[in-house]
Amino acid sequence: MKRARILGLASAVVVVVGIPAAVVGFSSGGAPSGSADGAGTADGEATVTATAVVTRRDLEEREELDGTLGYPSAHEVALGAGGTITGLAPEGSVVERGGSLGEVDGEPVVLLQGGRPMWRTIGEGADTTAGADIEQLEQNLIDMGHGTAAALGPNETWSQATTAAVKRWQATLGVEETGVVDRGAVVFAPGAVRVGEHLAAVGSPAGGPTLSLTGLDRVVALDLDASRQDLLEVGQEVDVQLPDGVLAPGVVYSIASVVDPGDPNQGTAPTVEVIIALTDPAAAAGLDQAPVDVQIVSVQAADALTVPVDALLALAEGGYAVERPDGDLVGVDIGAFADGFVEVTPTGASSLDEGDEVVVPS
Repeated sequence: MKRARILGLASAVVVVVGIPAAVVGFSSGGAPSGSADGAGTADGEATVTATAVVTRRDLEEREELDGTLGYPSAHEVALGAGGTITGLAPEGSVVERGGSLGEVDGEPVVLLQGGRPMWRTIGEGADTTAGADIEQLEQNLIDMGHGTAAALGPNETWSQATTAAVKRWQATLGVEETGVVDRGAVVFAPGAVRVGEHLAAVGSPAGGPTLSLTGLDRVVALDLDASRQDLLEVGQEVDVQLPDGVLAPGVVYSIASVVDPGDPNQGTAPTVEVIIALTDPAAAAGLDQAPVDVQIVSVQAADALTVPVDALLALAEGGYAVERPDGDLVGVDIGAFADGFVEVTPTGASSLDEGDEVVVPS
């Protein structure tokens, strides 16, 4: 049975089996060890050899995509419904619930927590029609310590207890205790916000776009080729390589349902935006608009029996084998490849087990 040892020609084997062109990795190493002997190559030259241990491992493919680490997409808010802007929270500052985003006519515009925008002025003497916005306001009054659940509910109905709680809150703000909440006096957001950019200057008329706000935790945004949407799914774990080389674990948070068509004239293909949240947001402290690599790992073969690629012998009659230290050949079928290792399955009556040794070039 004639054979030729594959010496450093993993690419030749790749051509045979059609490995994808991607960055790959593996779960643990398997270096050559022990004794050396001589083996013949196809042209009869002597080759110094050693042995390597047959191992089981997950063969993994690792692909890298370009992303940008920064704050989430910003949304614009208006401060006040009229009057003059007299103050703005600094760009880059963080505003918590109850904090001031700025001032209109010398009075603070306060951040409260909730998903409904402030669309009307509410309170005694104004509009007290029952609604979910009243319940949202009451919940904030309770959370800030200006009322109790026993007194306020909270519910969608305005009551004397609601008026009293609003007045207590207004007293802490240093504004007139009217018991009425003006439509432009508060901004609702799901949580604390970061002031990204001033869209209007102090002294400008209030009521138009004033601030650009973002969430606090930095995320990774990447544009994924629309033809490869099956590469990622929401909840999938990935690694993010930060500019300093540190790998930070992350999870796919969202995948846009709308495709950006790109511009064929500019050579840009259709893409979808993918947002990745870092498992530990503190890992990205101090970074904004930083280029990162998103590493996607997929298992090509789980718990595979593997040998180093250069342990393979190409048989003249076709197929592959590995050589034991005593010179016996074991025929093998080959499967997945990853970073110098190949999945093998012994053929015929041959046996090959984890822990066995095979000959490799030294």
